[in-house]
Amino acid sequence: MKIPIRSVSEQNPEIIKRLLPSNVQALTLRSDDMEGVIDGYPIVFNQRTAIGKWFFEEIDSHALDNADLSDIKLLANHNDMMIPVARHRRGKRSTMDINVDDVGLHINAKLDIANNATARELCSAVMRGDIEDMSFVFGIEVSGDEWFDLDKPMPIRRITKISRVFEVSAVNDGAYPQTSINARSATLDNDKKTLDNVLAEALENEKRAEERAKALILAKQKFLLKERYKNYDNQRTIGKKK
Repeated sequence: MKIPIRSVSEQNPEIIKRLLPSNVQALTLRSDDMEGVIDGYPIVFNQRTAIGKWFFEEIDSHALDNADLSDIKLLANHNDMMIPVARHRRGKRSTMDINVDDVGLHINAKLDIANNATARELCSAVMRGDIEDMSFVFGIEVSGDEWFDLDKPMPIRRITKISRVFEVSAVNDGAYPQTSINARSATLDNDKKTLDNVLAEALENEKRAEERAKALILAKQKFLLKERYKNYDNQRTIGKKK
């Protein structure tokens, strides 16, 4: 069941962190003496993911059509206290190429393993298979999500319009639902509030619809009653004239 509602992002703009299942976007690595090249999909379309125990989430295949992809950092485990190991910057020198295809957002990053210790450690972990998964941080547009099955224990949230992708990360864990909780601990409360707000708004809309329906029935009954009395008065007036 789809319930048409306004997205809570209009009242609660949010920056969201998401992990993706390892079976759809494993990292690959090429390396030479000076640099390692990492390929992967930090964003994958039309893959349903459990967000905690509250709702499922999907990303529409057109969600990135108008997204701001002009400046995206590649980090290790979302550690923004460290310098990025690669970066895509439109119009400037970039060390990471990005491409949106039928699968999702693909990255190809060149890491300086000769001079950057974090890059060297990351490439080693990817090469050994210790890290295979990716995550991303993004924002959604106002009314950029749709909710379905709000009457079920696990509703579905479909993200249709991503406003901006801020960064992508190679991460230690990516299997759901545990990795979702581990990597998204800072934003889980926001996700729970998002669902609570959506359910509250849907319930309020349902109550308003019921009230409008009741008001319409009452107005109709009043109209019919007035018409009945009007006909009764007309008949009495005609009778007196006779």
